[in-house]
This record gives sequence, C-alpha cells and structure tokens, in this order.
Amino acid sequence: MEWKVRGIRGATTVTENSIEAIKEAVTELLDKIEAHNQFDSEDIICVFFTVTCDLNSLFPAAIARHRPGWDKVPLLDLQQMYVPGSLERCIRVLIQVNSLKPQSGIVHCYLRNAEQLRPDLTGCLESSTRSRDWA
Repeated sequence: MEWKVRGIRGATTVTENSIEAIKEAVTELLDKIEAHNQFDSEDIICVFFTVTCDLNSLFPAAIARHRPGWDKVPLLDLQQMYVPGSLERCIRVLIQVNSLKPQSGIVHCYLRNAEQLRPDLTGCLESSTRSRDWA
C-alpha cells in the first residue's frame, strides 16, 4: 500500500448562531470524523470549513485549532454559496489527509440536519456497510 491524499467530508447544523452552538457542533463533527477515520494530526494536509451566511458568531477553524496537534494544521474558513431554499445554519468541512486507506475506506460524517445533504452517508456509516445495505 502507498500513501495517498484522501478527502474526508462532513457537515452538521446548529440550532442558533451562537459561539456555544458552533463550538459544540464543530467539536462533535471533528470528534466523529477522527474516531471513524483514525488519522494522526501529522497526516492532515489542510482543512476547509464553510458556513452558511446565517452563521457569523465564530470561525469553525478557531475551534479546530485548539484540538491536540491541530495548532500547526492549515485551516481555512469560507462562506458557503447561498442557494435559495438550501439548508440553513450549516457547517461543512473537507479534511485532506495522507492515508494508506483506499477512498472507499474513508468515512464521511453528516450529522444533525445535515444528514439530508447525503442520506447515503448518514450516521458516519462505512461505505462497505452502505453497499451491503443497498444490495
């Protein structure tokens, strides 16, 4: 096996535009992504966060920066493109990591109301489990 760059996606929502709500949601999302994908912070290439235009109380990267080993990780916050009728109060993440896993072994996490964005990835299920469920 060889090391390859892999993308890990995830998203969550908050009930309100507050520091506490954003901190809790980002922490929960990153905790689940790390638990399911078991990567070391040294393997992270960079992390992109997007938030919908109704969230402006706190940068998600500010929360991530306080995670053990994440203080030197390149982090970027962006505003998600506004599309009328799209999911509100949503935080999305793309983590690029060096990994020995195949892309099919990466676990993407969509939590709370963000589950509707990718119902095929709900609950941080591994792709092999999803494939068997659809068969």
